[in-house]
Amino acid sequence: MNTKDYQFIPPSKAMKWTGIIATIGMYIINLVGFLDTQTGSALGCGPDWPLCNGQVIPNLNNIHVVIEFTHRMLVGGFALLATIYMIWALIRYRSFVEVRIFSLVGIGFIVVQSVLGALAVVFVNPPTVLALHLGFGLLAMVGVALLTVFLFQLDAESGHRRSGISFRQDTPVSTKRWVWGTWIYTYIAIYWGSYVAFRGAGEACPTWPLCNGKVFPGFSGAVGLDFIHRLAAVGLAILTLLLLGNLRRYKATRPDLYKGAFWLLIAVIAQIITGANLALSHVATGPYLLHIATLMLLFADISYLVLQVIPLSKAELPSVETESGWSSRQVHNPQG
Repeated sequence: MNTKDYQFIPPSKAMKWTGIIATIGMYIINLVGFLDTQTGSALGCGPDWPLCNGQVIPNLNNIHVVIEFTHRMLVGGFALLATIYMIWALIRYRSFVEVRIFSLVGIGFIVVQSVLGALAVVFVNPPTVLALHLGFGLLAMVGVALLTVFLFQLDAESGHRRSGISFRQDTPVSTKRWVWGTWIYTYIAIYWGSYVAFRGAGEACPTWPLCNGKVFPGFSGAVGLDFIHRLAAVGLAILTLLLLGNLRRYKATRPDLYKGAFWLLIAVIAQIITGANLALSHVATGPYLLHIATLMLLFADISYLVLQVIPLSKAELPSVETESGWSSRQVHNPQG
């Protein structure tokens, strides 16, 4: 496969819409998955898999059966759509390293998540494994979402319009460290929050902002687990403020990073507010789902920032200036 300058074929409307639907679908899968766990419906279909209570279509006279069966159907439908979409992107744009990475991440974690979900039904998984299951679900969603973002960027590049790709030619090492550090911290905080929920410690501090009326309730038992979760949220807010301050100097030259960090701060604030509401509601289902919904948007945002600090591959380095002032790209011919 040779590298040469040419105006590559942009993603079709069908591919872009498929990406949007697949991304929304993965978001819904994760949301219903959390609902499944929160309501204790994970065993609504009994210990059977892939059948539900020994049937292809079970008797839907129980809310737990409805939730678990709906979750399985959504996983089957949207996960299949997302997989087809990513294979389609791989076939057409496999020369782009981003397409290969995001497709493999998406497909890989869809498979891992499905396997862990099946094992959770057949066996009783400990909270550590259940938290990983939901964490992998977020990675699968982000893989699909970032692939879709990148294809939209390619579409803009094909029309010589500035896109996120245009800004990725020069990213200082310090900026990369800030973004990657924030991403790693966020993922760890998300895992810890899931672990706290699966340990049943989410109601250990039913007051807010103090924990049981104390500034420092200690680190022992369920109260300690929940208190550490709150400290992690405060730490994320501080880290996000520092990230935004670090990226403020790039407000004019790297609006993709500055705006991304700004919306990340908004998402973190929303996460703290919904977390407070969750604690005061004694972990009611509605506030719980709202907390998870904002969490997924937060994680998608910081993952977008990671995309924007990934160095351009050789296939995307600018080569020829166009009349509009934007650079055309050196890309591999997807058709070989």
